[in-house]
Amino acid sequence: MDRAFDILFSLQRGTSRHGLWVVECLKGSWPRLVGDKLAAICRPANLKDTVLTVEVTDGAWLDTVRGLQAELQDKLSSVTGGEVKKLKIFHKS
Repeated sequence: MDRAFDILFSLQRGTSRHGLWVVECLKGSWPRLVGDKLAAICRPANLKDTVLTVEVTDGAWLDTVRGLQAELQDKLSSVTGGEVKKLKIFHKS
């Protein structure tokens, strides 16, 4: 994202709130990261270890988002400096 983010990110690493902090940062830039159309139907929900859970809000789009999983995973890994290594995509029924 940018140098200030990297510094703040490193300060949160190892704290109990690290995952929540990463998710909130991702939420704030989600449309810019994934595009407006995708951001309208999915959102980051949780980070545990290096697994980011992404909630698809419209079940009709679940397969489409899962089809983009590798691309999203690469992009999110890059912008988080490797904090996100895997995505778990789900729809809350």
